[in-house]
Amino acid sequence: VDRKSYSSIRQFVTLTRRYARVKTRDTGGMSVLLAQAPILGLAMWVVFPAPDAGALFMLALSALWFGASASVRELIAERTIWRREARVGLSVTAYLASKVTVLGSIVAFQCLTLSGMNYFMMGMYQDPYLFSLPKLAAVTTLTGFVGMALGLLMSAVFSSSEAAVGTLPLVLI
Repeated sequence: VDRKSYSSIRQFVTLTRRYARVKTRDTGGMSVLLAQAPILGLAMWVVFPAPDAGALFMLALSALWFGASASVRELIAERTIWRREARVGLSVTAYLASKVTVLGSIVAFQCLTLSGMNYFMMGMYQDPYLFSLPKLAAVTTLTGFVGMALGLLMSAVFSSSEAAVGTLPLVLI
């Protein structure tokens, strides 16, 4: 491994640890993120007691929401810090990879929770030819990752959190 690659890997590990620590110390923010899936799962079960097109649409929209809402502020909030660290050699790839790793873990947890709740509470398991929990979980999680990428893009484009967050519902709709 050449020296530059080794440096980028070390930066990635350091940034991932640091960002994970920041996220876990934000108990209020993490509580909101982690409560979204069970709350939406229960609401969907009340509104859609059986799986239909509307329930699947809401599942996909919720997964997009999880990813986008978790990431839409992230680059804006650290833009000044990132610029300062980039001047002294911070790898952009390592920085973005650390964000994707930590946010991706959170979004995956949310999507797996929601898809599992929907699968069992809506009785999807009763029709194994139509519904598969692994496939439902995979599609939901991948949709969450698309939402996360969209949120990171918005966070890179907008200069204020208010503008990014205010535009998010319009982009998702």
